[in-house]
Amino acid sequence: MIQTFQFRTETTNDKLQHTVHASDVKTAVEWWIRQIEDFKNEVYSFDQHQVQTIRQQYSNGQLKIYVDKEPFFLVYQNGDKHQVVCIDRVNKGEPDLIAQVTYLTTEQGGRKGYAASGYRPHIKFDGRKELTSGEQLFIDKDKVFPGETVKAEIRILGTDFFKNYLFVGQHFEVAEASHLVGHGEVLEVINPDLRQASR
Repeated sequence: MIQTFQFRTETTNDKLQHTVHASDVKTAVEWWIRQIEDFKNEVYSFDQHQVQTIRQQYSNGQLKIYVDKEPFFLVYQNGDKHQVVCIDRVNKGEPDLIAQVTYLTTEQGGRKGYAASGYRPHIKFDGRKELTSGEQLFIDKDKVFPGETVKAEIRILGTDFFKNYLFVGQHFEVAEASHLVGHGEVLEVINPDLRQASR
């Protein structure tokens, strides 16, 4: 099961928080390093100098990583001070289903940029008019680009609308409002309340 980790950093000037979805905390640290590079200079992330400092210390083995037991945390050298990054595991429970999702290319009308694990598009299952929001936690990836296919754990809202409706092989559309960005196929129904009894 994909886990959710919150990376919290309190500096003199900022309180920063980043969410990472990964199979384990060690992988989450690697993906967090990539994520802060992607978001450098955004108001909710580190500036470029801090990103370079963290990445350099990570590459050189100087970043102190404490993930053998909880509480998890990192320590990096920020000038003449030590900076702590706390890592909290967030319990989201079991996913509702596992699916293979293929994103349309930009030329096909899909997204212009990548989708990060934790992406919450609309989902429309074949044969139903109801839309639901579905959080996708990607398996073995932290981001998916237009045209790529990924396996994902999905948690949907409004599960009561889909009671005893889902089955392996069922298809669905992935959309941002009315804008189709991909399609998927159910590989496994985890939530027994959603599983179609006859299949």
